[in-house]
Amino acid sequence: MPGVLLCEIIFQTGALLIAKMVLADNGLQKNVPVITRIERAKFKRPVHPGDTAVVKVVLKEIISAVYFLKGTLKVGGKTAVQVGFSCALITSLEDE
Repeated sequence: MPGVLLCEIIFQTGALLIAKMVLADNGLQKNVPVITRIERAKFKRPVHPGDTAVVKVVLKEIISAVYFLKGTLKVGGKTAVQVGFSCALITSLEDE
């Protein structure tokens, strides 16, 4: 599978983590997490269609409305992708 799709899996998992945290704190309030930085992406082994991926995303730090995270995607218990990234919460423009 292309690396960009593997990273997208990790990023969407991070967005779910952030949404769950925001919902627990003060309700979703129409905020949308947006990727602001991708760093240290490492592709260690290929992932093929039909493989079962296990994704883990860890929150490293929050500064203001910016969340710094690290994600790992494993296949067969072996790390296939690691990536650090950050997301900012922005207000949805949908209602404007």
